[in-house]
Amino acid sequence: MFYKYMVVENQGKKTLYLYLNNTEEFSKEFINHDQKVLPLYRRIYHYIHNERIPFQGDQICIVMNGVILDTFYLSDYDSNSDELVELLEADYGVSQKLIDLNHSTGIIEKLKVDEYIFGVISNEIPEIFSEEALKAQAVVARTYAVKRMSKNLPIRDYSNNYIYRDKDYLKEIWGSQYDSYTKKIKDAIRDTKNEVIKFDGEYIDAYYHLSSNGQTEDSANVLKFAYPYLKSVSSAFDIDSSNVGYRIVPNDYLSRLLNVPIHEGTKVELLMKTIGHRVKYIRFGDKVFDGLLLARRLGLDSNDFSVSIGKTATTFTTRGHGHGLGLSKYGAEGMAKAGYNYHQILNHYYPNTYIEKEESYRKNS
Repeated sequence: MFYKYMVVENQGKKTLYLYLNNTEEFSKEFINHDQKVLPLYRRIYHYIHNERIPFQGDQICIVMNGVILDTFYLSDYDSNSDELVELLEADYGVSQKLIDLNHSTGIIEKLKVDEYIFGVISNEIPEIFSEEALKAQAVVARTYAVKRMSKNLPIRDYSNNYIYRDKDYLKEIWGSQYDSYTKKIKDAIRDTKNEVIKFDGEYIDAYYHLSSNGQTEDSANVLKFAYPYLKSVSSAFDIDSSNVGYRIVPNDYLSRLLNVPIHEGTKVELLMKTIGHRVKYIRFGDKVFDGLLLARRLGLDSNDFSVSIGKTATTFTTRGHGHGLGLSKYGAEGMAKAGYNYHQILNHYYPNTYIEKEESYRKNS
């Protein structure tokens, strides 16, 4: 790497001089770097941090044999997103607004909205998602972030469906595919720049789930309030064998949990289903249970389930994964593969809404 450095202050501005040894192979990269600017910024940034150089300035000069080969500016490199800052766009639109991301460790990290979106989408399985499905998820995640910003609500790295993953984690799990997956997701974010979902002039509550049972759920069956854009709609592309799950619960444990004797022969009766074809009420023995609450207590994938009681254990067979509200990720993927674009996907899963490209956002006082 560099064999020495020097920090010089002139008229209140500090400049960092990094000295190259022309016998080292990587030094050639600094001599002719037409297509290698980003890798050089990475080298410089990591060298400063690894060597713990006490430099708080911006300008960095690369020196070899007493000659300044080139000048770099740290403000041109965004270490969080590992990309060069596009100065012409830096101050425009919600995509470049800064958010305070509250980590579970207690650390608060400042991120651009689009950097947050990247970390959220990356928690999915990007290598199998189509471009239009990723675009739909980008708009959903942006809507969530901007709405919380407008209401001065905290944004956490782990909150319900919105789980943020940082670059170090992604590099570890993606390995050699990191660059290609990163490009795919960033393209989706770029192609939907500043787009959010609205209903009647307001940002929607952008609920989504992993996969449906063929029909999404009505918000009245899950939330305290019914939302006109969280209505039950068909999600036909979700219907396949991968949506079926099983959970086997010992009868003695289930008996204690439900406070009902559970044994082979115990009567189980489905009393009512929701419009989304999920269990609304079910009876075990002489007690009636709310299907959604029961599914959550048992850790079932969804509350579309059937029950089979055996001699020692009870098997719950589920269809779909999640609460069923709003966008189905795998349903969106199915629609994308069938030729639908992301606007059509979002309009389907969030009826009565519209997509707006917003250059700023309203912040509540």
